[in-house]
Amino acid sequence: MFFKSPPMDKASWGVVCTCAEPTPLIVAFVAHHLEMGAHRVYLFLDQPDPELHEVLADVRGCEIIDCDEAYWQGAVNGPQPGATEKRQIINATNAYLRAEVDWLAHVDADEFLQSDTELARYLGAVPEGVDFIAVPNVERVFESTMPQKRLFDGIMRCPLPRGWIDQDLIFADEVTPYLRRGLPAHSSGKSIMRTGVGLVPGIHSPRPSRDMERRANAIAAASVNVFHYDGVTGLHWVMKLRRLYFNQKDRIGKKSSFGTPRGEQLNYVIEKEGEFDALFDLHQTLKTLHSDDIERLDMLGLICRGQIDPLGAVDRLGLSNRIDMSVSGFDVRLGRWQEDLPDQRKRWYRLSRRSAKSVEKADPGNAEPESLTQT
Repeated sequence: MFFKSPPMDKASWGVVCTCAEPTPLIVAFVAHHLEMGAHRVYLFLDQPDPELHEVLADVRGCEIIDCDEAYWQGAVNGPQPGATEKRQIINATNAYLRAEVDWLAHVDADEFLQSDTELARYLGAVPEGVDFIAVPNVERVFESTMPQKRLFDGIMRCPLPRGWIDQDLIFADEVTPYLRRGLPAHSSGKSIMRTGVGLVPGIHSPRPSRDMERRANAIAAASVNVFHYDGVTGLHWVMKLRRLYFNQKDRIGKKSSFGTPRGEQLNYVIEKEGEFDALFDLHQTLKTLHSDDIERLDMLGLICRGQIDPLGAVDRLGLSNRIDMSVSGFDVRLGRWQEDLPDQRKRWYRLSRRSAKSVEKADPGNAEPESLTQT
């Protein structure tokens, strides 16, 4: 035998997520991963969501945990931890320690696993000595003449491979402060952990527990990615930045977050005092690309051609008639974040149409590469 250990035919796997996102996104997250073959989807709700309970009531394989006062009393013998990352790690550890699967992925609600092969078979082939799999993330970007029509429209761009020259030598000066390895969100990837070996989950990768008494062994994923929809709609992305600004503007210094892409984005918002049109301009700069730039990224191997179909998964699970999965229906739900949302929604759509037409007018031959478009 070539390998030390025989393969499993198919390994069972699941995902764990701490959620505080609009209900349609979480429903799509669940439907996608169950259709992909997940045996368990563990949702830890960071805020109450009665609608989600109702929509997913009959969905097998999905466990919803309400992180209310009683939950935190049992989990930490005290109140809810203030830091989001700490809550995520506690919840992921909760799921990991009682997981009913061979492998568990820890991801966010806007992150969807994608695999070119059946994930259960791939995980079954992983040698026994591997404790976790490092999965790279790719991030959705829009073609600049195509206003978003569906929640998961767009093209997935890859981070610059490690070992490449610095991004400052590749990309325009006006965008590089807001990027890390070419992406506006993060480029650290996520992990799929083998259960039962004593790992402690982290945000991006786990660490060994004291009981392991050794380092955790990892391999890089083959043909598996995390599709990151950082801002499920353009308005969602802008409203998240505005919410961060309004929540922190009295506590954060103007230069306090320099050095990280999100920190630079927040500092831009602070400098613009949360002005909506300025945030729209930032979105267009970072989250939309001209077709020539998309083609060039593709030639450099920086476009991921993998495909997923979360909306189709929702439909095939029989949930489409229970919840509005349209772009406009999603954006309406953002009202809980900002009272002025109705006016801002109208302005967003108007600015989006105007921006797309201006790009198209400047380059009438510009068209989205159809083969790269997500569904």
